[in-house]
Amino acid sequence: MRDAAYIRLPPTLRACATLLVLSFPVLAGCHYDIRFEDIGYSIGQKQYDAGLVAVIAPYTVGQVVSIHSFSTGIANTWDARPGVMLQQIAEVEFPQMFRYYKTATQHEEPEQGVTRLTVDLSISHYAFSDFHTTVVVQARAYRPGRSLAFDKSYREEGEGQGGKMVMGGAFGMKSAVRQSSFDAYKTVFARLRADLANMLEMPPP
Repeated sequence: MRDAAYIRLPPTLRACATLLVLSFPVLAGCHYDIRFEDIGYSIGQKQYDAGLVAVIAPYTVGQVVSIHSFSTGIANTWDARPGVMLQQIAEVEFPQMFRYYKTATQHEEPEQGVTRLTVDLSISHYAFSDFHTTVVVQARAYRPGRSLAFDKSYREEGEGQGGKMVMGGAFGMKSAVRQSSFDAYKTVFARLRADLANMLEMPPP
């Protein structure tokens, strides 16, 4: 068997080759999908004998916002799914507030409940920058007969997550986006639930 032949590179070229090999994962980059995982919590609010249909269109659920960061590898991409996050929070919070709750992809009215409401939810803005999330949720609430009760934008910012990004690298970045988004969405829904509660506790016009 013939001996394998090796080419001996000059020290400078060897150093360059080593640097190229080590940096290849950074140059190639990775994709990370971001949505909430295993969330479940109490909103600490009474449940109304009311019905709610939350309408979230397929377009909203399918939204993807790609995020890049120099501090955790500019070649990496974190694909945040704000519409999926919106849906996940709604499915945790609304059933605790409304005895009769369901989701829909187009306008629909509840079939049960002393008071019956439909709320159309969408994302008008979502971004992660300066170590935190900013989200704007548009909510249109309707009484039966598609009578518009309110049309409001809820803008909130999540807590800054710079420490996770600096210390955790790529995986820290995923956790940072998820946690800051969670903070922002929970604050949005606290305000939205307060507005819906006002509707439930006042007589219809």
